Amino acid sequence: MRKNILDKEKKELALKYVLLSLLSYGFVFVGIILFIEVIGVSKNISFAVIYGINYLCLYTAQNKYLFKTKHNNSKLIRFVIYLVVFYFLAIFLFTIGTKIGLQYLVATGTTIIILFPLRLLILKKVVYKD
Repeated sequence: MRKNILDKEKKELALKYVLLSLLSYGFVFVGIILFIEVIGVSKNISFAVIYGINYLCLYTAQNKYLFKTKHNNSKLIRFVIYLVVFYFLAIFLFTIGTKIGLQYLVATGTTIIILFPLRLLILKKVVYKD
């Protein structure tokens, strides 16, 4: 019998993760455009603020809807550590992208693509593990 790499549960988790990520990164793109183009805030400050707000909203959504777990202090502490690490990693990658001449939206997209699969792995195996 052939073993299916992605069983139904894993496919559902992956789909929910993609949809939640699309929603959250839609927020990132709209927010960063608003801050830079409309309000006139610098690229790096805009990226840092919007990305930070996005991460703060994700804990509840991921805990409740994606991984269907209950809040506890251990998960919150692991999420905060995850948040800090990925927050600075995202800022680092974005900064590198803009320093090498990428347009800020391209740098944002590149950062997202690089971190996307790594985030799911760490969330599932470390942050929301019961």
